[in-house]
Amino acid sequence: MKKLMLIFLLALLPLALAARPAAPEEAAEGEELNISEVIFEHIGDAYEWHITKWGDRDIAIFLPVIVRTSDGVWHCFSSKHLLEADGTGIPEYEGLHIAPAEAPHAGKIVQADGSRPLDISITKNVLSLIISSLLLVLLVLLTARWYRRHDSLHEAPKGLAALLEPLIVMVHDMAKDNIGEDWRRYSPYLLTAFLFILLNNFMGIIPIFPGGANLTGNIACTLVLALFTFFTVNLTGTKHYYKEIINPDVPGVLKPL
Repeated sequence: MKKLMLIFLLALLPLALAARPAAPEEAAEGEELNISEVIFEHIGDAYEWHITKWGDRDIAIFLPVIVRTSDGVWHCFSSKHLLEADGTGIPEYEGLHIAPAEAPHAGKIVQADGSRPLDISITKNVLSLIISSLLLVLLVLLTARWYRRHDSLHEAPKGLAALLEPLIVMVHDMAKDNIGEDWRRYSPYLLTAFLFILLNNFMGIIPIFPGGANLTGNIACTLVLALFTFFTVNLTGTKHYYKEIINPDVPGVLKPL
């Protein structure tokens, strides 16, 4: 338990480090600091991952740009050719550039005529998804290894297993109470979705790399999770499930409603 508390305190340390007052140069020349603009810049998706500022130098990870232009040509290069470390745009590269704030596709890669190419670039949210997915797999495998090596009926879980077991039991209990006898069929998906969302929410509140990305706040992520649930429920639903939708057991006058 002491080790878990130490890990928890170390995880909170970046929050304390990040809670610093604005540097004097940030308020130079009497400019008013736009807090909303700063917040949305940090939680929005981007083609680079800004880590910190060291003196006058911005430290960032420039991510791969992978696009297919309207002439059918694929382009693959570092976003460093389109961005400075502080996220500001620079002149176009290979006929592509970052659309300015007042443009229809602000912050996105566009062609010379302003139209969008087919864009499958590794953005900040995509990289965060890859990192969190690998971390989730690692956490689950390490927990499973503990249970394979120990007798869980006679030995209390320790370390990571002790941290995850209450969450796993909670999801299983919810599945049993609400799904019924088929709960084992859906528990793996429910547990995966729960741990994925929980892990990304925790990573999102850590202000330093690899945290700080707003993955679960992106509509694309929530849409995919919603579609997974929609198809899982409707493709595996029983006749009783569809009967309640198509022909529910209610008075006839209420069925059209």
